[in-house]
Amino acid sequence: MELSTEQLKFSPRQRLVCALCFGAYLFAYLIRVNLSIALPDITEYLGYTDTSAVGNIPGAFFWTYALGQLISGWLGDRISPKYMIATGLSASIVINIIFAFSTSLTVMIFLWALNGVFQSMLWAPVMKTIVLNFEGERLRKMTFAMSFTLVFGYSISWSASTIIKTFLDWRFVFIIPAILTTVFVFVWLTLYKREGERQLVAENGVPTKISSLFRVRFFPITITLIILVSIFHGIIKESINTWLPTMMDSLGSFSLSSTLGVLIVVPIVNFIGIMLMKFIMSKGKANYYFTVFVLLFISFIVSTIAAIFCNIHVAVLVGLTIAMSGLMFAVNPVFTAFIPLNFERWNCVATVAGLIDCAIYVGAAFSSPLTSFLANGSDWSLVTVMWAVVLIIATVASVFLKHFSAKIFTDNK
Repeated sequence: MELSTEQLKFSPRQRLVCALCFGAYLFAYLIRVNLSIALPDITEYLGYTDTSAVGNIPGAFFWTYALGQLISGWLGDRISPKYMIATGLSASIVINIIFAFSTSLTVMIFLWALNGVFQSMLWAPVMKTIVLNFEGERLRKMTFAMSFTLVFGYSISWSASTIIKTFLDWRFVFIIPAILTTVFVFVWLTLYKREGERQLVAENGVPTKISSLFRVRFFPITITLIILVSIFHGIIKESINTWLPTMMDSLGSFSLSSTLGVLIVVPIVNFIGIMLMKFIMSKGKANYYFTVFVLLFISFIVSTIAAIFCNIHVAVLVGLTIAMSGLMFAVNPVFTAFIPLNFERWNCVATVAGLIDCAIYVGAAFSSPLTSFLANGSDWSLVTVMWAVVLIIATVASVFLKHFSAKIFTDNK
């Protein structure tokens, strides 16, 4: 039975929770994505001739963020999201400010690794907050709304950071977002009064411990495939998100106005990617795994074209990379938000969300130094080949994931 528009409307409390959760993750991006814009300046400031050394800064973040997700996902199902999110944002603010005044690559790597630890404290409790306050179609509506934090977070951070470092020093790319996020933390602590009233109880007495789920038929192979495809997705997603600004800078064909123009186009393409995800999901009758397969297959085609034609013109390479960015932005919320909802019946949404986010950033941890090594300054042809190889493997794995996920959620009703 299809719900009316009135029935899908959020209550006043749900609207507040929506705004706070959206804001929490939006500001989280402001104090972590800013590094991507500052990397070329940091490379020059430290006296390096290429990005291979400074590539260890985002690489360190991805490793600690990935490992932190395992702990935060477990904690997110057990302690108050209010203080967990406030702690993560506050610590990240302090680290950004200290990072801005750092003069050593070793110190920068250490600080950004710490940033990964505290940033990992955010997504799982955000998902738990959403599940506590929404259910049914409203839950899916809220989850879809949260997918846009990725779009707005990257676009605002990239655009604002580009403007800031153009007119001020690169250090202000970290200082100004930290100050703005501080204001939000006070708003969060003031307005987030209590947990949701919804009680999460596992269905039919099914054990809620993640370890117990491995006795559920087809769960081990399904979760293994989810982790595998998430790793491949993370390799591509962060290879593009971290290095696109550096790619444009190294190719040397972009002025400030054209760079800002591209960074305006990127969120539009990413928005289109999210809407494409919604369209495919509707055609697949909300089958999240079918959606992943289609998006990965399209991404493989785009990456193959990029590998073949990347040397024709700079604009072709950048254009195809932006298209892949949109597709990766579409895949990401399916993994980090929608798929964990499948595990609501076992009361471990935050745990699964943390596990998936961990897998994505394990892939990201490999991709950052690998991308900087393959690019070797300004030659991005090997990077495009790497994208195509990873995506064909991910696409094939997603076929098996679609098959076994159908079994676990039909055979264990």
